[in-house]
Amino acid sequence: MEISSVPWLNKIYVNINYDIFPHGLIISGSKGIGKKILAKKISFDLLQNNEEIEKDLNLFDKGSHPDFFLLDKDKILINHIAFRDEKWDEQIGKRNLNEFISKTPSISNNKVALILNAESMNNSSQNALLKTLEEPASKSFIIMTVNRSNSLQKTIYSRCQNITIPNIPKSEVDDWLITQGISDIKSNDFPSYMTPFRILDDIGSDKQNDYKIFVQNISSFISNHIDQNKALKNISDMDIDTIEKFNYITELLKIVLKSKLLSENLSGIYEIFYNSKFNNLKVSNLINEINEIKYDYFKVPQINETHIMNYLFSELKNTIKI
Repeated sequence: MEISSVPWLNKIYVNINYDIFPHGLIISGSKGIGKKILAKKISFDLLQNNEEIEKDLNLFDKGSHPDFFLLDKDKILINHIAFRDEKWDEQIGKRNLNEFISKTPSISNNKVALILNAESMNNSSQNALLKTLEEPASKSFIIMTVNRSNSLQKTIYSRCQNITIPNIPKSEVDDWLITQGISDIKSNDFPSYMTPFRILDDIGSDKQNDYKIFVQNISSFISNHIDQNKALKNISDMDIDTIEKFNYITELLKIVLKSKLLSENLSGIYEIFYNSKFNNLKVSNLINEINEIKYDYFKVPQINETHIMNYLFSELKNTIKI
């Protein structure tokens, strides 16, 4: 996708000054906000030779540009950053980032390494990268994207320039969806934390109604139209991962709590909760507890989901009365 067709990215891009570009750049923003698009556009700009733009673009798009190194992995280990001990990797072969970035450019004026989801680097990987950032090779650039702020070591942030892509107002997301040929689905149909490209992915996967169905199951359960086993089975049958289920419940609780605190009306799938009764502090504590459970789940994903969801649904029933 062309960056010019993504207004919130283009607004950042047009202000980049390549004359004083840093050796290290960290692009932060929520998942699905467009970090990869911005990072790849910047990477290509640093690589291109004005007289051979078409050739450079062809090599870049095919992933075969000799002066570009891409790390796009679920977990980035030290072997991807530093000496690999002849270990073979399907994506990068026997190469590693530090060795790549230290060599003289082949066909461009610069060397560029792009690390996507850099927060997946363990401490050993970050320490190995830090040495390169502290003593950068001439005409070398390292670009990283992260989904969460402050997810890297402070010393890495201190040696890089930081760009944060802010969350996009719903009206702007809706306008952008129209440019993508989508006018019958609005951003309000999704949780507030959903970003434009996540919304687009859900629509493409026919999952645009998942959150509505999830909330409707909870409201049917709390209002005693279905029992807990039926509600949990309905949700278990949905193609939603565990973390997203936690996020959906948290989103619902935040909206219901905000409505009461600010005396706001609720409509649509939330309307049934407008006259619900609950203790504000108890709802707030439940939100905090879910966040703690989510944090534990990130560390130990083998935690029993069925047990956790049974517990959370019991707490929902005890907390909110319709």
